[in-house]
Amino acid sequence: MFQSLWEDAKREFSYGNMVTRLIIVNVAVFVLMGLTSVILLLSVGTDGPSKFDELHRYFSISDDFLFNLTHPWVIFSHMFLLHDFLLILFNMLFVYWFGNIVSDFLGFQRILPLYLIGGLAGALAYFTSAQLGVLPIGGYALGASAAVMAIVVAAGVTAPNYFMNLLFIGAVKLKYIVAVIVLLDLFSVARIAPNTGGSIAHL
Repeated sequence: MFQSLWEDAKREFSYGNMVTRLIIVNVAVFVLMGLTSVILLLSVGTDGPSKFDELHRYFSISDDFLFNLTHPWVIFSHMFLLHDFLLILFNMLFVYWFGNIVSDFLGFQRILPLYLIGGLAGALAYFTSAQLGVLPIGGYALGASAAVMAIVVAAGVTAPNYFMNLLFIGAVKLKYIVAVIVLLDLFSVARIAPNTGGSIAHL
């Protein structure tokens, strides 16, 4: 079964579009980190979660400039780390839904640059906010949400009057959906939520 899944993933990555490839890479990293967490738990026992947290930090953007300078890969690796099932589920659904809309209007070649630039902009926003010390945003940041948000907003800007069918609601114009998503992050920053750093990066 696993061999078949592996072959399917390789085939989709080789012949699929950039939206498919981004989803495959993110899911692959999520699975790899999940397996690593299990291995650490089995090998070092109760110290496993703390070791896994250290591993996450090794690939995450830090509020410490020297750490980022000596670990330059974090500039890109942080935007492929998703540690929660619901996070990766909704982020990848957003990549699929909004990424395909952007691709329809601008072409699939725009997806990867949007994703990377969004992730880089999010990292810069997080790091700058951390240095200013205005909000309690934590010592490090990880996740694809800022990169995904770039694709979401690009879809809203490119095709504001495009209709999406929402469950229990029906057809809604894309500009309203994107506006609500952005406002939710804005409100999250305003009330200094636990994920304030992430919300700043999204914006």
